[in-house]
Amino acid sequence: MKLITLCCIILFTPFTIFAQRKIIDSLYRDLSIQKTDTGKAITLYNLSYYYLNFKPDSAMYLARSAYSISKRSKFLRGESWALGSMANAFHVLHNYPKAIEYYIEQLKIEEKRNIPENIGGIYLAMALVYNSEKETKKALGYAFKADSIAKLCKLPELALFAKLNIGDIYEKANQLGSAMIYAHNAYDLSILQKNDQITGVALNNLGNIYAKRLDFSKANGYYRKSLTYLQQSEDYNNLAECYLGMAKICRALQRPDSAIFYARESYHLASKNEFFAKALDASAFLAETYKASNNIDSAFAYQNTMLKLKDSIDSKERAKELQSITIAEELRQKEIAEAREKEVEERRQKLQLLTIGILIPIFFLFSIFLSRRKVSKKVIEFSGIISLLMFFEYLTLFIHPFVAEKSHHSPFIEIVVFVVIAALLTPTHHKVEHWLINKLSKIRDHHLQLRQQQIEDLEKDEKP
Repeated sequence: MKLITLCCIILFTPFTIFAQRKIIDSLYRDLSIQKTDTGKAITLYNLSYYYLNFKPDSAMYLARSAYSISKRSKFLRGESWALGSMANAFHVLHNYPKAIEYYIEQLKIEEKRNIPENIGGIYLAMALVYNSEKETKKALGYAFKADSIAKLCKLPELALFAKLNIGDIYEKANQLGSAMIYAHNAYDLSILQKNDQITGVALNNLGNIYAKRLDFSKANGYYRKSLTYLQQSEDYNNLAECYLGMAKICRALQRPDSAIFYARESYHLASKNEFFAKALDASAFLAETYKASNNIDSAFAYQNTMLKLKDSIDSKERAKELQSITIAEELRQKEIAEAREKEVEERRQKLQLLTIGILIPIFFLFSIFLSRRKVSKKVIEFSGIISLLMFFEYLTLFIHPFVAEKSHHSPFIEIVVFVVIAALLTPTHHKVEHWLINKLSKIRDHHLQLRQQQIEDLEKDEKP
């Protein structure tokens, strides 16, 4: 389930920055005592997860380290998690093409693992990326794929996230009728599953939808209901949004004092937890509201705050773009270096195979050479057996990469293929071994006879 939560982390932030930092300190301590590659990869992935929202560049490097360790130790689940974390980091850095690229790589792994829940989680993550790009059609396509998997495989948690995401995509696209249906579905499922955080998010989304429809009474009702759930789950990101939604309704209903109260709650909550975009929205609202009330000093103060936040966000966005470009280039260079290392390793293995291939006939020739010398029969037999064993093992080693590639590295298929090959080669091996040993023995006996004959002829010539 953590994979789905990670994929949907862009939609809502379940932890404050301060809570995350405490967890991060604990994870670093855990990393220092990990002994296995698998344990290190999981801890690095967890660190990447908690760094994502406030230090996406650090999240990227940690996920990359987790991926390298997982790849080296053939820890497929770790590879998938790390790819998802890197994709999420690119999403936060607004490098949407790269995010999709890494999600697709993750999807390939999860399709091999054949875990429907994880595949659905990746579809949801891709939907969020396309929603960020305002490509509603593609976003809905992937979100509905996730929803279909949830229905087919009876995965209630995946269904909950799918409904929530679909409703959010429709709301952002101002397709409010459809947004309302899916937001209500998400709310009903969250109550059924007793997921208070999603209940709060769904109620807040319903408040946003009804506010857009100018049904302020219902919108306010949903916002008020969501407050308790969002406070209990400490979802301060959505809570700041909820307070601002209530402030907008109060202003529309000509209740400026209440509007200012809720907007200030939103601003302070967003500022404290470093949700700068939410703080910017709240400060802009407060500047407008104070200006309309002829409170020029307060309007001017929040106007200045708004401009500072805007400059800060713009600089952060530019920094993100630069980080994204830098990270993408570093990853590209690392991939090039890894490709070169792989090429060197493949060349080394091919050279070893070639060397073995040359040594086998040399060993055969050596066996024949021994058979022409006055050497023990057991030595010749041993030499012949070793030559044959080398040949048949070399043959198996040579065809292994081909079998692995055609079987998509399936251990079951590989075992079946090599059992069949062994069944065919074993009788052949025994026949060839018997033939070769007999042949070498005959050559040895023949040369011994010739030598004996030569000795006898010499002895006859020496007699008077």
